[in-house]
Amino acid sequence: CQVPWRIYRPGAVVGSSQTGEIDKIDGPYYLFPIVRTIRDKVPGWLPLLGVEGGKIPVVPVDYVADAMIEISHQTGHDGSTFHLIQSAQDSTGRILEILFEAAHGPGFAKKFKLPQLPRLMSRGVRKTSKLPAVKVAADQMAKALGLPAAALSYLTTPVSFDDSLTRAALKGTGISCPELQDYAQKLWIYWESHLDFPKPNDALHRKLQGKTVMVTGASSGIGLETARKFAANGARVLLVARSAETLHEAVAVIRDHGGEAHAYPCDLSDLDAIDAMADKALAAFGHIDILVNNAGRSIRRSVLESLDRFHDLERTIGLNYFGAARLIHRLLPSMVEQNRGQIINISSIAVLGNGPRFSAYLASKAALDAYSRSLASEVKHNNVDVTTVYMPLVRTPMSAPTKLYNYPPAWSIDSASDLVVNAAAKKTKRVKTALGQTAEMSYAVWPKLNDTLLSK
Repeated sequence: CQVPWRIYRPGAVVGSSQTGEIDKIDGPYYLFPIVRTIRDKVPGWLPLLGVEGGKIPVVPVDYVADAMIEISHQTGHDGSTFHLIQSAQDSTGRILEILFEAAHGPGFAKKFKLPQLPRLMSRGVRKTSKLPAVKVAADQMAKALGLPAAALSYLTTPVSFDDSLTRAALKGTGISCPELQDYAQKLWIYWESHLDFPKPNDALHRKLQGKTVMVTGASSGIGLETARKFAANGARVLLVARSAETLHEAVAVIRDHGGEAHAYPCDLSDLDAIDAMADKALAAFGHIDILVNNAGRSIRRSVLESLDRFHDLERTIGLNYFGAARLIHRLLPSMVEQNRGQIINISSIAVLGNGPRFSAYLASKAALDAYSRSLASEVKHNNVDVTTVYMPLVRTPMSAPTKLYNYPPAWSIDSASDLVVNAAAKKTKRVKTALGQTAEMSYAVWPKLNDTLLSK
């Protein structure tokens, strides 16, 4: 060939090492749902056993672009092939380990190497793998793992790639491939917030389509995932939180996936700001069908350690009770006027079990609980339903600082948000887990025994 040529061979391309941004699910991203499922089901302190597996030549897209542009402008490289990869490549097991760390999941106690088959035997295996029965079994295994069947080959492949020519060409340019462990968290955050969007549910869609739903505390955690699920099932969602920038990012993601969402930045500890925000929403949409009071502040400190911190009580009750009640007062008339509506207040399982060291938090949630019970009978004839969700322990940004929460069983944000969305669809009065129901009954029957047990 007389035409000058150069070959660039990127590895398994992932998102930007700077922002995590990517526009497709491919390669290592097939491992992300597996990591999420295990993270949500397995306590972080419980170590896992894994396999080392074959090498996967992961590379961030920004490095691929920078390297290709730089090398293409250099002279003397015609007829050469440049591998664009991380050097050295991580094994499948190491990549999983890095992803678990990025997702705040459990780690690996030990990884085992899979034995390499002799050449003649491996040829036999390759021939056997083409048999219909074996192919069906492989396809079923891949489906169960959420992987394409071709991706299973990474478990045993001994192949690795040499990028020494690439590194030589880039020497002195300041361009080098970062290691996955240095940017994995950016990949994870982008995937979880932009690509791992909830799927619609037919039953929920029939109930929620066309509803106007306001969700507070919607910039992260349960509130954000609840808003995304409402939007995925055809509702118009109004996201409320303090951070305008974060809200607008969440709104953009929902719209990218075909949903309708609007950002309403508001400091819910400021009663005047609540009034202004609610009036703005009513002016735009006329009424709110469903209000989810999810925003909250938690604090874990004993009363004896809080004697000179009375402001903790004031700030906590100001947001958790006064803020929620003020918003209800502002939106309730529109529900009464249209003769339908639902108010969903997020409480805590600890209100049923009277957990120690949470007096400020539980008092604020118990106040909202009592308010809700009284309100429910007042507006029943107006077809306005009042729901209380006694949320179990959930692994969220709010619970993360309390290291004690790493040990007991906890719900995932995905499961917790399901409680809220299902309560909206079914108009459930009280949502309690089995543990919450047990705690409530136990305190009702043996209050002194409960005090003794909880004091330990």
